[in-house]
Amino acid sequence: MFRKNHWAQMGIFAFLVIASIWLLNNSFADNDPLYHKVDKGLFYLRQVYETVSRNYVDNVDPEGLSKAAINGIMEDLDPYTVFFEKKGSERLEIITKGKYGGLGMEISRQEGKVTVISPIDDTPAQRAGIRAGDIISKIDDEKTDDMSLEDASNKLRGTVGTEVKLEILRPGLDEPIKLTLVRQEIVIKDVSYADFVEPGTAFFRLNSFSDKAGSELKEAIRNLESKGKIDRVILDLRGNPGGLLASAVEITNIFVPKNEAVVQTRGAHERDTKFKTTENPLLPDAGLVVLVDGGSASASEIVAGAIQDLDRGIIIGTKTFGKGLVQQVYPIDKIDDAFLKITTAKYYVPSGRCIQKEDYKKDKDIFPDHSDSTDYDNHKKYFTRNNRIVHGGGGITPDIEIDTEKMNPYTIALWAKGHFFRFTVDYLSKHPEIKSRSEFQVNDQIMAAFKDYLKDKDLQFELDGEDQLKEFLTIAQEENYNSDLQDLVTVALQKLDAEKVNEFDRNTSNIKESLEMEFAEKLGGSTARIAAMLRHDETLDKALQILHSQTEYRKVLAIKD
Repeated sequence: MFRKNHWAQMGIFAFLVIASIWLLNNSFADNDPLYHKVDKGLFYLRQVYETVSRNYVDNVDPEGLSKAAINGIMEDLDPYTVFFEKKGSERLEIITKGKYGGLGMEISRQEGKVTVISPIDDTPAQRAGIRAGDIISKIDDEKTDDMSLEDASNKLRGTVGTEVKLEILRPGLDEPIKLTLVRQEIVIKDVSYADFVEPGTAFFRLNSFSDKAGSELKEAIRNLESKGKIDRVILDLRGNPGGLLASAVEITNIFVPKNEAVVQTRGAHERDTKFKTTENPLLPDAGLVVLVDGGSASASEIVAGAIQDLDRGIIIGTKTFGKGLVQQVYPIDKIDDAFLKITTAKYYVPSGRCIQKEDYKKDKDIFPDHSDSTDYDNHKKYFTRNNRIVHGGGGITPDIEIDTEKMNPYTIALWAKGHFFRFTVDYLSKHPEIKSRSEFQVNDQIMAAFKDYLKDKDLQFELDGEDQLKEFLTIAQEENYNSDLQDLVTVALQKLDAEKVNEFDRNTSNIKESLEMEFAEKLGGSTARIAAMLRHDETLDKALQILHSQTEYRKVLAIKD
């Protein structure tokens, strides 16, 4: 139960705290017009809240009204300024520390069922024999049928040392498996893959930037150095959403000399702060390529931007996300663990570019000062250490852009419906001898079995252009277009529909690669899956090509002889 008027007071208090933080950082005199605007805003908020509470036609829930007020404030700011309670605090702990109390398994919804995608190595889930494809039908005697994925995840997590009861349905077994597991501290790895992809070339995949990212990468480097000399490095930041600024600086320091500025933060109410490398680099001379894509954000962009601006290595891939805002967490209610995560500054990489893209500050009533608009100008020129031109506008544009092959609608539909996952789980349950093989490849027999598996599946998908034809036909019918024209479009749609039966044979290469990744994960875990993906990675191929061509490598970085 909430304390009396708890949320009613908290809604006002949340706004007061935001205003107070702002006021404390600005020594306004009483005659300052901004001071009076804040004072007036607080007065309006309190008056509106009290008037609605006392006079609205229906009874108003204080908690709901307060949350609506808080959400209204947050909505007009940037996407990363948020109010959260204890559950959000736990999520923040996972992001920053990379650990949580739980059982150690990735779950998803497959055909409406809470399904295990993969158990994590050396966790209660793996030690209990939980497998990919297992359906979690009950958690602590509560059925999961109508449980959201988030609720299921929250019920599986909890205090280290506490018990959780599971009922598992496994393909091939008639009776459910009942387990009682004890939660332990689950440590999420920042470095998900580290190995030589060829003699002398080390490949590291970094998933996030928790407080242990730097130490993990250093350890991975030392482990590889015990096997052979590292002459070249490929650092994969694709899909990495970021994390801690300090970890971004530490990762950069592995390749960049001591006392180099990596990133600067600037905010209207914060002092400009430069963050520099503090140690001698572990790999100061190795050739370096950093892989990025649209999912690389925040700390990933700090690393990529610094490496690019200092001309320490080459960035390859597609343009990054453009998340360059710094947040700080302020406690609002210490008793019930309520917090505000507020954006206080922006990230600027060594050339002076701002990482943040212009996706907020649209409301001039909220943001009257637009003097920073040059930060978002994608035509403005900046210069790297070797005097190469780079542009602002948010995000990091790679030195070499790679247009990776887009997945076709048919393969997308197979992934979306979970057919690769379910087929591999089913196939392995019927062919357990595969698990004992030292090597495994998807052969013609498995491809035929997968094609047969799909026969009774109602796979709905649209080919490129089909949606536009349907839209045109609807307009043609509504506007009474010539019937011959309508017939032509109808026939075209019928022919497209008939073509769909050939999509499997047209996409055998993509299907085979997808199956190889799924089988690899079921047989060898997430590391094996990444290894399987890398065998078909065009961006990796380009990275290897340029690392082996000193002429091209030096040309891209404008290194003079």
